[in-house]
Amino acid sequence: MLDMARYGVMKAAEEQHYTLGIAYPANKVDAHGEFTTPEELEKTAWTWLAKHRKIGIQHQDGTEGHGIPVESYIYRGPDWEVNGQVVKAGDWLLGVVWDDAAWQLIKRGVLTGYSIQGDAFRKPAEVQPERG
Repeated sequence: MLDMARYGVMKAAEEQHYTLGIAYPANKVDAHGEFTTPEELEKTAWTWLAKHRKIGIQHQDGTEGHGIPVESYIYRGPDWEVNGQVVKAGDWLLGVVWDDAAWQLIKRGVLTGYSIQGDAFRKPAEVQPERG
């Protein structure tokens, strides 16, 4: 399973209410026992950014707009260690600017990372993912 502690916020800028972190790692099994390839993750990241300009809090309806994505990109490598986390080529990084309410939750440690909400379909794996 994906070790969520390894994929928390990597960078935060207090005055800007900004966080940067891994939105989803490539080739790693997640908390739901699923994974995706770097190629599929890139398609997902691009589609997500084209459709989503407001971020909510913990998948709760009515919280959209507490965060605005300002950066979204697929990391191209080489491996990059930041605050004990390793970002690998193919990982999806997301930078967000938060409103005051969400920023207070981040400062208190209530919000510690990203969780992309979405649907997926299963197909047989052609590539074996790296385990957690």
